[in-house]
Amino acid sequence: MAKNLSIRKGNTLGTCHVVEDILGEGAFGVVAKCRNTETQKSVAVKVNKGEEGVLQQAIYEIAVLKRMQCLDHDICNIVQWDGFFFDKENICITFELLDMSLRGYMEEQDRFFTIGELKPILHQLATALASLHSIGITHMDLKPDNIMVVDRSHQPLKVKLIDFGLARPVSALHQGEFVGTRVYRAPEMLLGVPFDESVDMWALGLVMAELAMGCCMYPGNSHYDMVRYIVETQGQPPDDLLDNGLSVMLKSLDEIDLIKSMLNLDASNRITAQQAGRTEVHVIRLTGSTSCFNTKNTLPQQLGSNPRCIKAHQCIPAINLIAPTVIAETNCRVVNKQIIQ
Repeated sequence: MAKNLSIRKGNTLGTCHVVEDILGEGAFGVVAKCRNTETQKSVAVKVNKGEEGVLQQAIYEIAVLKRMQCLDHDICNIVQWDGFFFDKENICITFELLDMSLRGYMEEQDRFFTIGELKPILHQLATALASLHSIGITHMDLKPDNIMVVDRSHQPLKVKLIDFGLARPVSALHQGEFVGTRVYRAPEMLLGVPFDESVDMWALGLVMAELAMGCCMYPGNSHYDMVRYIVETQGQPPDDLLDNGLSVMLKSLDEIDLIKSMLNLDASNRITAQQAGRTEVHVIRLTGSTSCFNTKNTLPQQLGSNPRCIKAHQCIPAINLIAPTVIAETNCRVVNKQIIQ
């Protein structure tokens, strides 16, 4: 099995996908911009390495994508899947071609997002998660890298959720699993207690805070660091709650109720994607000091020395949460080169 992929501009993948550019690389393989010579359409092709672990993950991703075919990709703000094919021993998954990642857009803009910019992004991502959760799928790896800007020249930004390599049915979630990118993991996962699809909402809360502040809210090189930063910012929960999970309101974001509700340490009380999607967000005029943080006491130590992050924590604008209105399996598996439903 191939350990590395030698894919260059001009190569043909499968029978009809000519590589025009390499869009990104990761442990799984590469994402290439390709032109389908049969349709003359440019697409994004995720080329997975033929290694056993990567191959199995690609199989799971295709099974999830098949399950998601009942969703309207434009209405649900989810990348359109166009199928898969094989290039030698490598599984290639084809998607619509989008402009750039939200991470790339953040770096290009090099500034904080305004409330006016945050609101449509929040609504679109909440809609995407609500759609996934409605069919029993948890994304498990929500972060700016896995959110794509459809066209950066159009405002307000249209975004879509991508990368379902770690997604899985809610029924397949197991206590003690550590899935996704560490700095976006929910506390219940860090502590090894049972978790559900609400971990996606925790990650969404962190993404929105990152857009508003310009830096990661809870950096950490280990689970210990992560829990320590969370406790430093949100306070120590009662010991009797640590056996089954955490329950404490976010104290350092007192004026940002919507993000607070996503970052509720008690997963059972965390706002759902459906609720967030139907929540009205508006700016409240602040009087006196605009500081929402005590940077000396509440900032994680790793952020406390970063002038940009200190400024962000001091000046982050206020958001008020209007009482939300609550809205109200097919098994798939891959055998060799066939998807059997």
